[in-house]
Amino acid sequence: MRKFLLNAVLIAIVVISCQSVLCDSDQNETIVTETEVINYIPENQQLLNHSATDPIAYEEQDVTRFIDVLKHQLRCGYPKFGIPSLVPLKLSYKFKTSLDFLSMKKIHVSASNFMIYGLDNFNWLSSNTSFTRTGTNLTINFPNITVTADTSLNGINGSSRLSLFDTLVFLVSQYEEKDDLLYVTDLNGDMTLKAAGVKIAHLFPKSGKLTKIWNKAIGDSLPVVTKLLTTRKIRVEVISRFINGAKYYTLSSANSALATYKLNFDGVVESFKRFSDKTDDSLMCDKEDSVGESRIM
Repeated sequence: MRKFLLNAVLIAIVVISCQSVLCDSDQNETIVTETEVINYIPENQQLLNHSATDPIAYEEQDVTRFIDVLKHQLRCGYPKFGIPSLVPLKLSYKFKTSLDFLSMKKIHVSASNFMIYGLDNFNWLSSNTSFTRTGTNLTINFPNITVTADTSLNGINGSSRLSLFDTLVFLVSQYEEKDDLLYVTDLNGDMTLKAAGVKIAHLFPKSGKLTKIWNKAIGDSLPVVTKLLTTRKIRVEVISRFINGAKYYTLSSANSALATYKLNFDGVVESFKRFSDKTDDSLMCDKEDSVGESRIM
């Protein structure tokens, strides 16, 4: 699920940026004179003299400005491209499994109607962020992500909650240019968290005190479990299938958007700038409005 959240945000960034550059190019078409071409060539020649894997210099305030605009757009959504409001994010996904509790009792668990809060509250860390023409390393901190769901344990229904505190997300993307078009070739991400809080309803129906003790124990263990999962020390099949499906969906959607608007690397960078400048149609709603249903899967 951790990578799916990142993937959803990435799709929003790519599609929003594509539309932003399209609108601006349609409305502000200009004729480039010969003098302008001559002056423009040396400006690009410097880029050609650098390796595609060399770090690209950037201004921190430009990235911060882009992220501030993106936070607003996450609340608004982009309905013309099928992107709903991501704040809160509703997942039409049903989780169902069975497990042996301490080898003593079989427990049937299901969860549905997931709601995820806090995706618009994040900051980026410049010390762990880098950009090249072939890849990006981006580190984001989420102070608090809260997930709620309707759960059922052995047929007893309730509402459960999971809170992740001080979550660091490491996103690595690889891309390449072919025939003057940009393609995303790979996406990976890891996550660490400082602390977690868990409230699983009816964990022990006959003992509220025991339920409270086990909820705390599960919450305290989550940072360690997360580290084991992200370092591949343990593997959970259902989580692996979910992540692989989300990754395929993200790669397909991102590359479809890039191909539709015929964007190369420089075109994507330019579209990010236009998006930060809030060009026409880059934002689809007013200050605090949300557009469309917040449903992704």
